[in-house]
Amino acid sequence: MKVDDASLMDAAIQEDPYDYYRALHAEAPVYLMPDTGYYLVSGYDELRYVIDRPEVWSNDLGRHAGSSMFQHPEAERVLARGGWPRDTRLQADPPAHRDYRAIIGPSFTAGRIKRLAAFVEAVVAEQLAALGGAESCEFMRDFAAGLPIRVVTKLLGLPASDAPQIKRWSDAWVEPLSYGITREREVEVAHLGVELQQYLASWMRKKREQPQDDVLTQLELATFPDGTPLPEGERIGIAEHLIVGGHETATSALGSGMMLLGQLPEIQARLRSDPSLIRNFVEETLRLESPSQGFFRFALSDAEVAGVPIPKGSMVHLRFAAANRDARQFAEPNRLDLDRKNAATHMAFGTGEHHCIGAPLARLELQTAFRAILERMESFTLQSRNTFDHLPGLSLRTLAALHIDYRLDS
Repeated sequence: MKVDDASLMDAAIQEDPYDYYRALHAEAPVYLMPDTGYYLVSGYDELRYVIDRPEVWSNDLGRHAGSSMFQHPEAERVLARGGWPRDTRLQADPPAHRDYRAIIGPSFTAGRIKRLAAFVEAVVAEQLAALGGAESCEFMRDFAAGLPIRVVTKLLGLPASDAPQIKRWSDAWVEPLSYGITREREVEVAHLGVELQQYLASWMRKKREQPQDDVLTQLELATFPDGTPLPEGERIGIAEHLIVGGHETATSALGSGMMLLGQLPEIQARLRSDPSLIRNFVEETLRLESPSQGFFRFALSDAEVAGVPIPKGSMVHLRFAAANRDARQFAEPNRLDLDRKNAATHMAFGTGEHHCIGAPLARLELQTAFRAILERMESFTLQSRNTFDHLPGLSLRTLAALHIDYRLDS
């Protein structure tokens, strides 16, 4: 494959992008996409160069590029009438970003994550027990979707009984990232977004009256260093961001990891004989099947990356998933290597100023889940009807379904 023979905007390339990534690495780690005018950065070192210079490459697309997740003004009007514009200040540029991140930082300390370990283990055990009466399941629906949303619901201080509805709202929230939904569906998504926002606003008011040790209370009572309270729209935006980011990555990685275990029996056998390797298995899963494939930056000034001039005002797409398969960083990049020494240097959680604050929690969920699955499931196989297709989208990579047969240890 040649780079000019394909496009990242093609749904078929998004579904199976790896030949295209190899072509990008060989021909143009920084590539001007002729069909969009975007600059596509796919090389590991080139991505690091961009990310390490936020004064040039802005993550705050709403303020600098005027961009919106919605493509149709009708959807924007729905939010304006009933809720708040989508605006998570966790995407702000430094130094402002550091103030926002400091507000929620206490909820993601190593000690706080460690205290959640018992809850994560209990939810995993509960979900595996729920599978006990059957010998097959659709893993994405019956396991992968449930664990992360239960954990993020607990973290925010919301009722566990609301987790299924929160998941439905969150799934709708990310649909515009496919850059391919209809105007009618985008308007429906906006209405669902308003429902989520009003739900969060209601709960935040309750937290003000009865503070708890949870993230929503922190947001509701948060102030900037000068004592100024966080505006309500910003509180809502950060809460939305944490709900979506707090479970989409882990859900995707659970499905991808289970797929890889089914496709690579020799890997499964090694993990069963040496569970200490599960930690690196999780890192390799995140590297090979990056849940967040890539996101945009905006050029604040004329710049150059790897000899390619990029004019001020350009949109630059950072393809983390391609960087995670760059042979200059990872030897035999397409192979799952349980002994890989630098597996954790992947960019599945981003890197630099905007590195995912919830990465330690996602790792805890994934390691706990795969350890329990390998302990409780004597065996499992992938059903022949699996197509391994993913939900459509430019930015995220999640299996649409994963059908497995299994036998639980009695």
